[in-house]
Amino acid sequence: MWPRLMLALGLILSAPGLLAATLPPVEPMPTLDAATLAPAGPLKGADYTVDAKAPVVGYMGQFTLRAPAGTFSADGTEMLGIRIGELAAIAQLSQLSQSGVFADALAASAKKTGAAIGQAVMNPVETIAGAPAGVGRFFQSAATKVSRATESTGSSKSSQRAGTGDAAMDLLGVNKAKRRIAKQVGADPYTTNPVLAKQLDDLARAAFAGGVSLDAALAVSTAGVATAISATATVSNLVWDSSPEDIRTVNEKKLAAMGVGADTIRAFVTNRWFTPTLSVPFVDHLAQIPEAKGRTAVVALASTVASEGEARFMLNAVSMARQVGTERDPVVALDLAGRILVVRTRGGRMEVPAPVDYVVWTERVRAFAERKNVKSTQRNILVTGLASARAREGLQAAGWAVQEHSKR
Repeated sequence: MWPRLMLALGLILSAPGLLAATLPPVEPMPTLDAATLAPAGPLKGADYTVDAKAPVVGYMGQFTLRAPAGTFSADGTEMLGIRIGELAAIAQLSQLSQSGVFADALAASAKKTGAAIGQAVMNPVETIAGAPAGVGRFFQSAATKVSRATESTGSSKSSQRAGTGDAAMDLLGVNKAKRRIAKQVGADPYTTNPVLAKQLDDLARAAFAGGVSLDAALAVSTAGVATAISATATVSNLVWDSSPEDIRTVNEKKLAAMGVGADTIRAFVTNRWFTPTLSVPFVDHLAQIPEAKGRTAVVALASTVASEGEARFMLNAVSMARQVGTERDPVVALDLAGRILVVRTRGGRMEVPAPVDYVVWTERVRAFAERKNVKSTQRNILVTGLASARAREGLQAAGWAVQEHSKR
């Protein structure tokens, strides 16, 4: 009788309904003080301010940066840092455009610029308004992962058209000039900052149409310090000095060497949100996890990103995955739990990189915490920002350790 009683009690205690009952109720995305999410130092400078409140959307803070150059939205603390850093580049380019040689060239290019180069830009930014905020889509189920990973219609055609325009622009020397000017002030030549992007485009077209010698023109500008494009990498010389086509070839070769299939490679390199600035470190980080299985699936997931924020999320997640491994306990597998990257080590550790500002205890996070296929004796969630009190409670009740302020 006693063994039967114990067995019955064990079955009751392990029932899914009882486990679910021990978890806290879900909560909505909050609006927080910006200082809760971002370091206090960068929130106010001599020539800019950041709004005191930041709604959390898709686990990322939505910040508003106000400066003489304009009002900018920043999807997450990382992007906020980038936008603040770009203010110096905008100021330098404003001075450059007013210098004698460029002022004359800008006036000349306004007359000479025609349809061939007037409307073409290396990285159009007019479509970013419709980009999703935050990275909440990565916490959805995997039901649409395969179909999205194999989509190639809209985004691929758009990329092909952009690539054709870029090739023509490179023949004219405009894109090369744009990269050189960006390097001079430490800016990302593929920035989605509309003010900075327009400055770079205008000056590059002026240099070409006005017959400006960049060597002479750039001598009047103070050399910039590389803008922090992400917490894991600045703009590399490869991005500044090489054309998008050359960088694409480099990425294709490296991915093929990892065993990634041609279709998956094509989907990744034609995703316009993975600009050279982001794709170069992403591929490099993956290449530095040589023993890990599952890299192809990670590339396939990366090929489905629908915004710059999502591309940065994937880049940072892979960077964090690379750092999980140690000489004694290397990474052996990169699994996907839905769209969430799960890193497994030889020693049995399971680490989940979560490069987000604020983990909220939502239905999606709860569903992930209760997944049956992520079992391990050591289960850690590495959050670059913070987790709400309820999220920490729920994750810990489901057997997860939460490590906040993790390094990207």
